[in-house]
Amino acid sequence: MSLVATRYTVPFTPLMERIEKEAPELSSALVTLQVVIGKDEFEKYINSLLSVRKVNDQVLMITKKEMYRSIIMSRFLPAIKESFAVNFVRVVSQ
Repeated sequence: MSLVATRYTVPFTPLMERIEKEAPELSSALVTLQVVIGKDEFEKYINSLLSVRKVNDQVLMITKKEMYRSIIMSRFLPAIKESFAVNFVRVVSQ
């Protein structure tokens, strides 16, 4: 008897859809961020994040690409701090 591993992929769900179900308290901050940075930039760099978590005065964002991490940190850091009402933002790439 032979066991054959089956590979499958799960389609990526945009961040906004996941947040509405998993952490609805972050939805308003994401909507504010979208208004501040613009829809195109939001779709490309923020809605493609793997995860966003807010704990007290900190936000952790996880992205797929190091390049996106660099862009988020250099272009959007003040907007993220303001939208989430935090003082500390950490963005990591996976």
